[in-house]
Amino acid sequence: MPPARVRSLSLPSDIVREAERLARQEGRTKTEVLREALRRYATEKRWRRLQRYGAGRARTVGMSNTDVGRAVREFRRGR
Repeated sequence: MPPARVRSLSLPSDIVREAERLARQEGRTKTEVLREALRRYATEKRWRRLQRYGAGRARTVGMSNTDVGRAVREFRRGR
């Protein structure tokens, strides 16, 4: 991981309390909990962007959701 840079962040009190609670439960720091939350958020955004791209490409070639599911299963079976 690259060197950390300290940044100031304003959060509502309820989110800070939730991060503190989770950190205590998991034996982690608030920073670790919030860092993981941001990573998960970024991953989810990338995944949704990829899904939108795939849905657009499928529409372009005239594939339905059923067709896409079938094509994925066939690909995974090595056809």
